[in-house]
Amino acid sequence: MNSMLEKYDKYVVIEREEKTKQIKFYRGKIEVAKEWNDRNVDLFLYRDGKLVNLSIENPDEDKMKKAMEKAEKILSHLSPSPFEIGTGKNYRNEKIFDRNILDEEKMKDRVEASITEGMKYGKEVAGVMYASLEKIRVENSLGVEMADENSSSYLSIRVFSENSSGHAVSCSRSMGGIDEMVGKEAGEMASASKNAGIIEEGKYDVILAPMAFANIISNFGEFSSALAVDAGYSFLKGKVGKKVCSENISIYDSGVERDGIFSRKFDDEGVATGLNEIVKNGVLQRYLHNGTTAALHGERSTGNAGIISPHPWNLIVEGKKENLEKMIEEMGKGIIIGNVWYTRFHNYARGDFSTVVRDGAVMIENGEMKHGVKRIRVNDNMERMLKNIESISRESRQIYWWETEYPVFAPHALIRGVNITTA
Repeated sequence: MNSMLEKYDKYVVIEREEKTKQIKFYRGKIEVAKEWNDRNVDLFLYRDGKLVNLSIENPDEDKMKKAMEKAEKILSHLSPSPFEIGTGKNYRNEKIFDRNILDEEKMKDRVEASITEGMKYGKEVAGVMYASLEKIRVENSLGVEMADENSSSYLSIRVFSENSSGHAVSCSRSMGGIDEMVGKEAGEMASASKNAGIIEEGKYDVILAPMAFANIISNFGEFSSALAVDAGYSFLKGKVGKKVCSENISIYDSGVERDGIFSRKFDDEGVATGLNEIVKNGVLQRYLHNGTTAALHGERSTGNAGIISPHPWNLIVEGKKENLEKMIEEMGKGIIIGNVWYTRFHNYARGDFSTVVRDGAVMIENGEMKHGVKRIRVNDNMERMLKNIESISRESRQIYWWETEYPVFAPHALIRGVNITTA
């Protein structure tokens, strides 16, 4: 293998092995348990200004040899493209690792306990739990050879009560970190949003619960990728050093967060991950870079490769914190939004988007929950909304599920004047 790699000016080899278990439950009972074992190798090979990328599933010596032969045939047909490998060896490995996270009995115990809590509030409980163990190794032409092991798990639960529902998740790098009380959290939101009515379209003060706020921040993290900026798919283009959020918040990306489920010792180029301040007191500080985008911008890699596209690891929101009860009181009249999904951007360069409100929306008047709200969506501009954040709650929760692509340690967020339309 090494002799074949020597033909190239630059290369990166990424080997991944992942074991995953899934438990599905509905109607208040565990119904399905599955297991996957995946192993693959990604090759990034660069010669004469051209880059070829190949992925080999369940690799063996014969498959690797054929892949290298295929790369030689493909290379001559490719157009030139820039490719640089980032550098940075300040490796940290303080993250939690749970070697026993795939213990199926412990998974079932967590699921059953959360179902029990959820059933106190609703007629039906449904959801899914995943747990994974990952081994990853990166080798590159700069002499880096690094290996890492990671564990992760998340439990997603929905509680249905008459014509309302609530949704909550718990995420951790250890099975002991999964909070079975998310069933209660989802149930309380379902109960609070009963007797839902239609409201008029217009501007409303809102409190986004962690599930909803994480969706917004995860998308913001994608916009902070230098490739998104360079490709014209980010409203953050040309705004480093400028205000893009409320001065009441700062946003960080961390690849070294102790319980962050996407934390890793190094990125896909072998560069050490770390803590990157994306926004400080509302002002954009930097984009997230891999080796190639860093070279194009005259910067250093931030340890966020994705070789093709830089991306965040775990996003953290800090800022002006209040007790949730005080935030509700200060809002006066407005809406608490439990969750959103189907977030779609009408214009990436401006940040115009819409998203459907689901799993609990409650009208607040004079600091009290009055009734549920149904058939609404947020139809607004991301930068304008982020600039209108007045405060965030003291407590945060790590949020990750299929509508939130990158984990976010998300608080509740009080945002003034959000544009609400009806479905």
